[in-house]
Amino acid sequence: MQSHPLTQNPWSVDADPEYGLIPLSPLYQIDRARYAIAAMARMVGNSASEPDATGGQPLDAWTVAALMGGVEGLCDHLGTLADAMLEQARACGADADPCGVLHDAPASLQ
Repeated sequence: MQSHPLTQNPWSVDADPEYGLIPLSPLYQIDRARYAIAAMARMVGNSASEPDATGGQPLDAWTVAALMGGVEGLCDHLGTLADAMLEQARACGADADPCGVLHDAPASLQ
């Protein structure tokens, strides 16, 4: 079978190993950010359908812009966490003592 871009896994990265050690605290932060983004998206989505659903007034433009700014800020935070986790996982792969790597976590993870 020929390789085609639509049949390849877009999340696979050939240069990195599949597994690495990272602390759990960034995963909890990612989980909290995921719930916050979902809540903001739900608020904006409900506001868009509010007049038809209940006859109520939708959120004003300033509030929607502020919520979307919050989503953008959380996405930036997720990017920072992902970069730090990848950096730490790569460092752990190069180090024979993973416990030492976990205690010397990048500042963005602490």
